[in-house]
Amino acid sequence: MIDDEEIGGGAAAGDGNDSDNGGDADVEVSSAPPAPDAEGSDAAAAAAGGGGGSSSRGRERRQGGAAAAAGRPSHAMTRAPSKAQTKMVHSCIVKLIVQRVDPNYAEPWRTRTQTSSSGTGFLVSGRRIITNAHVVQNCTHVRARKSLSPVMFSCTVEWLSIPLDLAVLTVNNEDAFFGVGAAAAASVVSEDAAGSTDANADASADGTDTAVATTSADTAKSGAAPKISSDVGLPLCPILPRLDENVTCVGFPQGGQQISVTRGVVSRVDVDSHGVLRIQIDAAINPGNSGGPVFDELGRVIGIASSGMRGSSNIGYIIPTEVLSHFMGMTEDGLEASPLERSALNAEKIDAASPNEHSEQGESDDKQMQDVSDEVDDDSAKNEKKSVVGIVGPRMVPGIAGLGANTQTLESKALRKRLGLKDNGDGGGVRVSGVWAPTPLLDTDVPMEGNDTDAGSDINRLLVDDVLLSIDGVEVGQDGTIPLSEDRPYERIGKSYLITRHRVGKMVELGIIRKGEPMTLQVPLRPNRYLCPVYDTFDAHSSYVICGGCVFVPVSWPWISAHRKNRGFPSYTSISSKPAKGDEQIVVLSKVLADEVNVGYHQKQFLILRSVNGSEPSNMRDLVRLIIKGGSETNLELRCYNITQEYCEQLICLDVEEVKKAEERILKQHMVAQWCSEDAIPPEMKMEDSADVKTMVSMLDKCSL
Repeated sequence: MIDDEEIGGGAAAGDGNDSDNGGDADVEVSSAPPAPDAEGSDAAAAAAGGGGGSSSRGRERRQGGAAAAAGRPSHAMTRAPSKAQTKMVHSCIVKLIVQRVDPNYAEPWRTRTQTSSSGTGFLVSGRRIITNAHVVQNCTHVRARKSLSPVMFSCTVEWLSIPLDLAVLTVNNEDAFFGVGAAAAASVVSEDAAGSTDANADASADGTDTAVATTSADTAKSGAAPKISSDVGLPLCPILPRLDENVTCVGFPQGGQQISVTRGVVSRVDVDSHGVLRIQIDAAINPGNSGGPVFDELGRVIGIASSGMRGSSNIGYIIPTEVLSHFMGMTEDGLEASPLERSALNAEKIDAASPNEHSEQGESDDKQMQDVSDEVDDDSAKNEKKSVVGIVGPRMVPGIAGLGANTQTLESKALRKRLGLKDNGDGGGVRVSGVWAPTPLLDTDVPMEGNDTDAGSDINRLLVDDVLLSIDGVEVGQDGTIPLSEDRPYERIGKSYLITRHRVGKMVELGIIRKGEPMTLQVPLRPNRYLCPVYDTFDAHSSYVICGGCVFVPVSWPWISAHRKNRGFPSYTSISSKPAKGDEQIVVLSKVLADEVNVGYHQKQFLILRSVNGSEPSNMRDLVRLIIKGGSETNLELRCYNITQEYCEQLICLDVEEVKKAEERILKQHMVAQWCSEDAIPPEMKMEDSADVKTMVSMLDKCSL
């Protein structure tokens, strides 16, 4: 994760102060490809009601003259939108006021203080509001108002994708929000847009619009402003914008209460650190802009404002409409993330007959996961699983698809020859350097294309030292890049784009070289799962166990972010990108709540837990089982180590009887409701009397009996 990437999320709600409620995001910045010449109109800025400064107008005049000399239509050649069109565009952009309560990963038994923030959204067909996920994440209440209206309406978050940073909202009182005159106004705009299409067709006949020549719609060729449907929603551009194409960012950023317009150009088309497509622009994106539309020269939405880079000049990122369409397609089909994606604890095999022998079963991951897969096929078992890990709130679509493999570039001629490539070093392909264990699809809501019965065999999976030559027929370069598209072959992008653009479960065709022989594989895409969960409320949850004042939590990126600025906090980079295996979690001693029972250990923190009374816990539930099992012993021996000094073991020894006596005192002093979170309690230990679960003493006493 990079510190100087800032989510351009909610500005503080209120009187337009300059507070910054942005968060960190995971991105990598790569070099920009060369930008071809591209000029065109800027109708979107006028449609949004914005105007540029004198320098911008001077630049437009110069561009117009150059365009005319080159035989291309200038800004003046494209008809400006009418007042009706401007009004309709404004009416489709909304300001969101969000009340939120975020989890507290530093003290996971409580939440953070309620905060208020604002963001931007826009209407699409189906009476839905699109915005960024980080704008409404962990919200308790959301209200929306149109830019032309002073009235606020309550909204409901229907779908979220934390990895893609997208959300779909619906208005609770749709009739009042959209109004009876919405359809009539849309009809007026459609008629006006139709007239402008004819008028601009004549202007387009005098020249070739090279700036938008790849547009698939006829409107792009004519240079006309797009029609806005009677469903009251902004039109989405079906293609990626070209480099140096003019864009307009509209939203409600900090510094004021009314709509704001900024303009710039497309600087780069790239992928982020997770391989998802993104577009870099130089138009200003500030806190509060998040979730707002970014228009192209024809007034179509080309992306959603998402983030800006802290400490940089004019570097902002937007989510392309291609990613938005991918997300909306999954919501329309009702695809939800599998239980295993949401928590590693859902991969755990439950054996109620012998709860204390769980950590000693020694089953392989494949068999363990298959047992769970069979169990989750039953609807009641699936619902029970989801309630165990506390998955509540909006529905979430599956995460980012992946091949389950790492690759190495192949610029070395010697290495290419060693792997059986018979070229002069100028061919393509990358080496498969590591393969993750296959992750099963545990939810029948996510269909698998084709026959996946042989997915675990060598015939249908990548192996180390394979050379990946192509993905779905697109050649992979030796540096791991691919052509952006057929009509833009000289712009290259990371190969992961060909994977992340598909849904989980999609079968892709891989062309490989294995031991010098060419082969073709049909491989299913799996959800990416990491040993260190990445996204708050998606795969990371604020779990905890408190024993004798020692606070144990699972390692996750939100937990790392909560402590990374603390003095003495170690780096967890070495484990952050490791793939997850079954129900495994890394359990750490986060801190010690000082008490007489733990004197001598008050300064212990950020230590990885190795064993409890000689047994290694595989996850938080295993830790609870081992603590309860240790209730019959005299002492609890907790062996821990620092991640940077694995050879140096720290031993924490607690008297079991003293721990029982101190529990109520410690929990009361620190205002802790119960000794462990709900998801950390093993299902077989959830008794009929929930009060027994909330105290460690009662569970220890029952175990002793």
